[in-house]
Amino acid sequence: MRIVLLVLALVMAPTVAFFFWAWAVKIKQERRLAGTLPSWQDLPMTWLGIAGFASAIAGFIVMFFTQNQGYGGLFAS
Repeated sequence: MRIVLLVLALVMAPTVAFFFWAWAVKIKQERRLAGTLPSWQDLPMTWLGIAGFASAIAGFIVMFFTQNQGYGGLFAS
C-alpha cells in the first residue's frame, strides 16, 4: 500500500503543480488587466535567473561539504 501511495503521489505531483501554475497565471493576468500588478512581477526572467544562480551556488556548497575528493568533503564519511 505504501508503494501505491508513493507512485500516486509522484504521478499526481506534476498535475497538481500544473493546475497551481495555471491558477497563478490567471490571477496574474487579472491583476495585469486591472493595473494592480506589483512591479516586481513585471520581470519574471530576472527573478528566475536570481533563483537559478542561488540554487547553483547552494548546490556547489552542498557538494563541497558532502563529496570526498581530497579537498572538500568535510562531512563525508
